[in-house]
Amino acid sequence: MKKATILSHYVRALMASLERNGQDSMPLLLQAGIAPEVVRDVNGRVPFANFTTLVKASWLALDDENFGLGEPRLSIGAFYFAGHLMVGAPTLGKALMLGARLYAYTNNGWSISFTESDGEVRFDVKLNSPQLDPDHLLAEFVLTGWHHIACWLIGKNIPLKQVNFDYPAPDHEAEYRHIFPAPRAFNQPSLSFTFSAEFLDYPIVQNTQSMDEYLKTTPQNLLLGPVNDDSVSTQIRLILEGHSQEDGFPSFEWVAAALHMTTKTLRLKLKNEGITYQKHKDVMRRDLAIHYLTQQNVPITKIAQRLGFSEPSAFNRAFKTWTGVTPGAYRKPIESPTTSNN
Repeated sequence: MKKATILSHYVRALMASLERNGQDSMPLLLQAGIAPEVVRDVNGRVPFANFTTLVKASWLALDDENFGLGEPRLSIGAFYFAGHLMVGAPTLGKALMLGARLYAYTNNGWSISFTESDGEVRFDVKLNSPQLDPDHLLAEFVLTGWHHIACWLIGKNIPLKQVNFDYPAPDHEAEYRHIFPAPRAFNQPSLSFTFSAEFLDYPIVQNTQSMDEYLKTTPQNLLLGPVNDDSVSTQIRLILEGHSQEDGFPSFEWVAAALHMTTKTLRLKLKNEGITYQKHKDVMRRDLAIHYLTQQNVPITKIAQRLGFSEPSAFNRAFKTWTGVTPGAYRKPIESPTTSNN
């Protein structure tokens, strides 16, 4: 999902934490290649790669893997030690136990625990100073990060059965369908997710060498999604990413055949995941547009053609709906002085 994008809310939340902790966020934002105009728009989106660049810069500026959202700070390197400790465990259950114990000693900003009952595991996250995390950025990062590292450790996707949040539904709740692909409930007694207990006995398939490689792509790998996600939505996105844009998006019938399903079965599976094929195409078109504008020196008229727009004006309208700004305005902050928009 290297061309994925993220809602501007997350950038604003990170910038707000930087400012609260005495850091000037604007230079870091510009160094990450993120347009301030996009960040100000509530519907704006930025490439995930640029966002992770900002996350890394924020870690270094604050010397805090908790983004300044926990007290006391969690020094850089904590995840490195936790990861290398966990890959030495024989099973996922033992690895999670070791990770929880390590963070109990090194991190007072939050704690994790897990309990097993009736064939299910409830993984709990407790923020010790939730008032320092008003946008729930740290809560989301810790929750998703532990799920994704657990999947990576055993080399399999761990389907979530339930995700609970100890705060009201946020304004960006729609994003949670992608971040937490499971039934969700707000205003609950705990911040937690549940999964089948059978995964606790799965063997760890990673080692120190693969952990070193994994760390090179942190935090993107912790935030973007678990490995081997076998959902239909993920499979469709992979098909669309691998399809030549010069030929347009494949038909619904073609995708169903590629997945060895009838169109009826595919439509039902997508309905169960709360999305349609048309929505997938719209999201892919949006993310590709942002990718082309930020990563490649491709004329805007050519981008419009690649994405199937008959006129540049139609592309301009669609892009402004997606991000809050025109393609030209989006590209301008990251262009060199000699780059042309057309």
